[in-house]
Amino acid sequence: MHSHVNILAILAACATTATAQQLPGTPEENGLTPKTGTIYVNSQADDSTIINNGKTESVGVAIANSGNVMVGWEDDAADSEATPLLDLEAVWTLFDSSGGSITPLTGVNTLAFPTSEVLSNKFLSYFRADQSAVFGGSGWGPKIKANLFGDGIGMGSSSFFLGEEVVAFAAYDDQNSGDFPSVQLLGNEGAPVGILAGVTAAYATRDSGSIRIGDWDYLSNGNLVIAGESRQSDDLVSVYGGDAAETHAIYRLVSASGNVIKAETLASDTPTKSEMWHGIATVKDGFAIRFLANGGAKVRLFDNSGNPTSTNIDIAALAGLPVAGGTDRGDSSGFHSNGKDAYVLANVGADPTNSTPAVWLTVLNTNGTVRFTRSVADDLTLATADRADAAIETNGQVVVIFSGKYDASYEAAIMGRRFDATGKPIGGTFYISEKEAPASGAYPATNPRVTWRNGQVAVAWVSKNDAGTLNSNGENSPVAALRLFSTFDVGSIESAGLTRIVPDKALLIPDYDALGNWEPYASTLGTSTFVIEGSTFADGSSDMQRNVVALQPTDGSTGVLVEGFYADDGTPYKGAINASRQNGNPGRVAGDTRPGAVNYMVGAEASPHTINPQFTSDNRWTLGFDRLSDGRYGTIQAYQLSLSSLTPTPLMKAVDSANGRLTSGTAAGNQITRFGGDIVCLDNGNFASVVEDRSRVRDADNDLVVATIFAPNGTVVKDSFVVSKSDIWANVAPFKGGFAVRAKPEDGSATRVIYCYDNAGTLLGVVDQAASGASFDTGRGDGTRLFGHINSPYVYLTGRAANTEIVKVAAFNATNQQFVAIADVNEGAFTGNFDRAFGAVDALNRLTVAWVSQPSGYTNSQVAARVFEFDGVNKKFTALTRSFFAFVNVNATNSIHSLSMSVAMTTKQICVAAKGEINRQNKPELGADTPKEVNFYTVFSHPAPKADPTTPVGGATTGPTLKIAIAGATATLSWDASTTGYTLESKEKLTDAAWTTVGTQNPTTQAIGSSKFYRLRK
Repeated sequence: MHSHVNILAILAACATTATAQQLPGTPEENGLTPKTGTIYVNSQADDSTIINNGKTESVGVAIANSGNVMVGWEDDAADSEATPLLDLEAVWTLFDSSGGSITPLTGVNTLAFPTSEVLSNKFLSYFRADQSAVFGGSGWGPKIKANLFGDGIGMGSSSFFLGEEVVAFAAYDDQNSGDFPSVQLLGNEGAPVGILAGVTAAYATRDSGSIRIGDWDYLSNGNLVIAGESRQSDDLVSVYGGDAAETHAIYRLVSASGNVIKAETLASDTPTKSEMWHGIATVKDGFAIRFLANGGAKVRLFDNSGNPTSTNIDIAALAGLPVAGGTDRGDSSGFHSNGKDAYVLANVGADPTNSTPAVWLTVLNTNGTVRFTRSVADDLTLATADRADAAIETNGQVVVIFSGKYDASYEAAIMGRRFDATGKPIGGTFYISEKEAPASGAYPATNPRVTWRNGQVAVAWVSKNDAGTLNSNGENSPVAALRLFSTFDVGSIESAGLTRIVPDKALLIPDYDALGNWEPYASTLGTSTFVIEGSTFADGSSDMQRNVVALQPTDGSTGVLVEGFYADDGTPYKGAINASRQNGNPGRVAGDTRPGAVNYMVGAEASPHTINPQFTSDNRWTLGFDRLSDGRYGTIQAYQLSLSSLTPTPLMKAVDSANGRLTSGTAAGNQITRFGGDIVCLDNGNFASVVEDRSRVRDADNDLVVATIFAPNGTVVKDSFVVSKSDIWANVAPFKGGFAVRAKPEDGSATRVIYCYDNAGTLLGVVDQAASGASFDTGRGDGTRLFGHINSPYVYLTGRAANTEIVKVAAFNATNQQFVAIADVNEGAFTGNFDRAFGAVDALNRLTVAWVSQPSGYTNSQVAARVFEFDGVNKKFTALTRSFFAFVNVNATNSIHSLSMSVAMTTKQICVAAKGEINRQNKPELGADTPKEVNFYTVFSHPAPKADPTTPVGGATTGPTLKIAIAGATATLSWDASTTGYTLESKEKLTDAAWTTVGTQNPTTQAIGSSKFYRLRK
């Protein structure tokens, strides 16, 4: 080991004089932002029990729709019969988008060698129908792919023992048995889905010889294409009419369940010799196969039914350059697609200008024409170019990765370069591994493979630079290496296809910096109004706190600011409200979300019992419970809002939520109860108020989570009851028929559970958040939030998974207390130091999750968000947008700053509120010009606006549907003739202050000109 270090030092010292040419740069300087360091997948450096047979090769890599990364490789055992469970001829393992290993230790066995026992391993291969894991020696030469059109990931291989391991493939083992192509399909998390064969058993055994897997992929219609390199040479004559028996490439289409869509078919348009090793790529309407024939690379195009749409395309002839085609079957070349409209080819050869080693890139359109072709590393003079691979994004950008030497005095290293959609370089050639920079690497790195999806790049290769994995001679053994990168650029709401309705707007801008804990909370009142609670300075004060509420119409018309609390005489109260903590916990607000609703409730830690005479008109503070002279507690007050004037009227006096009815006892300290919890409106119009009780009057030794149910007029529906001995922060959510509270379990163990209650406050049951399988924070809830909607049985939990940069969201059925589904929120490529998450959901189970992120290159944190749809029947989350920055005020390098957000949404609009420092003119490039931690919000359009199906206040009512028919330059608007009394109104922009009356005529015609919005009003 000592001499090894000295060798490295000598080589590094020579680097400065070995060459004067340009050196490869770092990835981060040339368009790839590292998400991880280099991961040595099968390294024994930290665990000597990790299997590494010293023969790692044939690496592959793919990124699932979820952002998880699959790496596959081959690593044959020295004696596969003596130690079959150590034989890893086709295995895979999974990592999350942060580079964390997520494949669980799994028991692996073999039926072919019955004396073997069970080995616990993270390196997996195939699965039997009972989901038991097959040892890694039943196939070889792994081909790793992910479904570009949805969920799914998998490994294909050339199988030879599979029939002895999986009974469904026993027919492949007859006297003519040989290798045949097979594919193990998996879910995004690695759960087995099933095994598919690339040929039938009859085809595989019709004569002697193997059929190796050429490649495979998912089609956009849900079927799969599997290609084989058939060495049943006679088939070329007897099946396909060729003149001579030769190796030939074939393909077959099957459904995900194994039904044959297209039987085995020759890939080439002529029955002559062809070879293939890698080389299938799929786009939205078909696929292409790359193979070697007549001394050069050919590509042939097909539709989704497997019918050819081209003859053999000679790439060298098409591009006009021999180097563009390459002369290998695919071992040293890459062929992939963006799943949309382009194929990318990368290979090595000789530069046409000077015959030096070159890496060449060609992008084809799906009609078989050349988009561009060019040299990759033309900023260097390469000494060697060994193998290349390429990946292409949906936007047409390309990254090429290759192994080679930029200087003959060093071993081969892994390098790459990024290009825009026209072939223009984005930066220079760079090296991939921070551990294997070409100027200092002592050992070779070879055989790279690359994939690029949703802004996330994964590169895998074979490396001999892991000093912790040695063979019996003390030499470095090859390992599979992996590194993850990001090209993700978080854009505005407009980049996500949304429209800004209300630009960033401060609740108010005080003269002073906030006192530290004044963050806003947002809710929805019916479908008409967003209500945003905030804290600010008491009137005429620079150090005392009061609560305010912004009332913002959802259509973007002008909102107003009102007080959070009103005095007993019904007048707004603008004075100090908290007697013992002026930077107190932020207030809460909850609106009745039923269409047509007008009631909302405000809550905050306050001391109204000390404020005389504004809040002491009766004896509600003198029933016998001593709140001390400076006590503060969860105080609530409900209002009815006039939607026309945006004027609230108190429905009740401000009261102590948890302890307002106590007739005895003394608070243990001035922090009596706290928000703490939250307020939610139930589907019957009542409000559930949940606080953290520190009064010690119910339990002398423990803090408690206490809930109370109120009618809007302040009547107590169910008096205060204990949910749990626990602390809490927010984490209260409504659902159809009740509400849920996230708190500690009864035994006080280190997890969090969700208590589910009906509308009357009767406990329905409890579900542990750990049922989701995610490592959600087990703390009180600062960064992990619970949310739901009164029209749905589901409640949702969102937060960052522990030790990752992955925000997750999980759905639980609150009516039966069952976990339903989970998904990653941020794209795997979205790097950032993610802090707290927050969510809101509409009446149709479309949800907005927001989180605080500080991506690489950003001086301050910024609020990001993404919108999803949840399908409870199929237990699936689907992203409706990419991740985006919620606010106009975003800047990477100046003082613009947002954090501590809250979210509310209707089925047509989304509101995000936060605190931070912004530019008053919404010109973030000018930097912040507000005091610190101003409360502000924005409103923007829903990506899939629909009518709210929630039963409205007063019961179900059915209004007419507005229909629009367009003919030429005229639009005819109509509605059900049996419904009368409706007026047609229009707006040119949703942000316009008022609607314009069109008339009552049904139908009515309108000339088509600029965009307009129409509605019916009764």
